[in-house]
Amino acid sequence: MLLFMLPFFSDAQTRQMTSSEISVFQQTLKESVQVKTLSADFVQYKHMNFIKQPITSSGKIYLKQPDRLSWSYTAPFQYRMVFRDNKIFIDDQGKKKSMDIGNSKQFEKISRLVSSSMRGGGYDEKEFTVSYLKKGDANMLKLFPKLQDIKKYIKEIVLVFSDKDTQVEEVTLVEPSNDYTRFILKNRKVNGQINESVFNL
Repeated sequence: MLLFMLPFFSDAQTRQMTSSEISVFQQTLKESVQVKTLSADFVQYKHMNFIKQPITSSGKIYLKQPDRLSWSYTAPFQYRMVFRDNKIFIDDQGKKKSMDIGNSKQFEKISRLVSSSMRGGGYDEKEFTVSYLKKGDANMLKLFPKLQDIKKYIKEIVLVFSDKDTQVEEVTLVEPSNDYTRFILKNRKVNGQINESVFNL
């Protein structure tokens, strides 16, 4: 799970949304196509305080409602994680293992949080403090977890939405240490057919 944790640097092009922009964006989220399945290529940049250059890796993500998530790294190494049936299945270059997270509420919340971030859906403001921003022409959300068991692992989540189709194209997860991981999603396909075999190891 530590692979998912990460902070985000603001830049000069980032500004707070106006009240009217927030209203329009919230309405856009409500009207956008509900994400039942998602497949995408991703590039991941892992930034750590003690390393000058980020560690770069890439792979494929598959998501299927309500509880399936497959995360496959293909370069520079082979590594797969599948979240299914309250379990995490891991294939580390042929070495397979599984972990039961059904009895761990915090890991269950984290896995749901990762899935929800990739989908870009609505967010419960009882669980998050939400900041609405503009990054150039794109809409951006910053989510600050309120629950202590999540705040131990995730300080902040930053979502950047495409200005073309209102779907999430960039996710940044920030750790309490301010190390962070940035995911850029490419070749996104929403609500297409996903073979169930991608969620098996």
